[in-house]
Amino acid sequence: MTPQKSKQLYLVVKGRQPGVYTEWFGPGGAAEQVKDLPGAIYKGFYSTEAAAQWLRELDPAALARLPATLRQLLESSQAQPEEQNSLAALLRSGKAVLFTDGGALTNPGPGGYGVVLRYQDGRQELSGGFRLTTNNRMELLACIEGLSALKTRADAVLFSDSSYVVNGIAKGWAKRWQARGWMRTKTEKAENVDLWQRLLALCALRQVEFRWVKGHAGDPDNERCDRLATQAARRKNLPPDENFEHGQTQQTTLPLFPSLPIHKPPSSKK
Repeated sequence: MTPQKSKQLYLVVKGRQPGVYTEWFGPGGAAEQVKDLPGAIYKGFYSTEAAAQWLRELDPAALARLPATLRQLLESSQAQPEEQNSLAALLRSGKAVLFTDGGALTNPGPGGYGVVLRYQDGRQELSGGFRLTTNNRMELLACIEGLSALKTRADAVLFSDSSYVVNGIAKGWAKRWQARGWMRTKTEKAENVDLWQRLLALCALRQVEFRWVKGHAGDPDNERCDRLATQAARRKNLPPDENFEHGQTQQTTLPLFPSLPIHKPPSSKK
């Protein structure tokens, strides 16, 4: 988790004067174009690439009515292929898509996780925090809570900026540690066994593809997860990460990290 960056531009698709704006407040800013206007369509972005991708996902009728400035932004950006790397294509294929992030304010220290879960035209956010934990534990728990929240049997694609998590699953590290009695090497025990067990069990229920995504690179859902995780870590009266505080994260005979309070904003449509 890092300090929040400022948004670079705002798109107004339906407003008093649709177009591209570099400021939200102030004279001529985007806020003036949408404030108190029923049905306004607008959004702020950290990069032109993310803004262009959002435009591509609009319904055809809205795309046909785009003003010249928005069409120019769309045409000048490098078109992303409508294949497996496109969020819209993944959702159209019937897969669930999860973005996850986690971290600790100090490592170890108060920590939190955030999840954006998307399936078909639905979108849900999850977050939670603990008074003392680590970056890696929160990255793992974000994946666990996201996959646990899926109400569909659909295959899933999970995006994380944690190499520890992605490589642990995609490169088979965690399964090898498990096969060796949770030993990374002949002399070194694996960390966070309690959480790796839960994650492997969830991945056995459906096909889950883990993909690494660069953090803080302008992806709206990745950026949202980062903010959710940071906000969760800063809440008051956080519960304990029992296994971590008791030094029991490497034991496999313990209950698999009982469910803890989760913050769930209302589900919404895209």
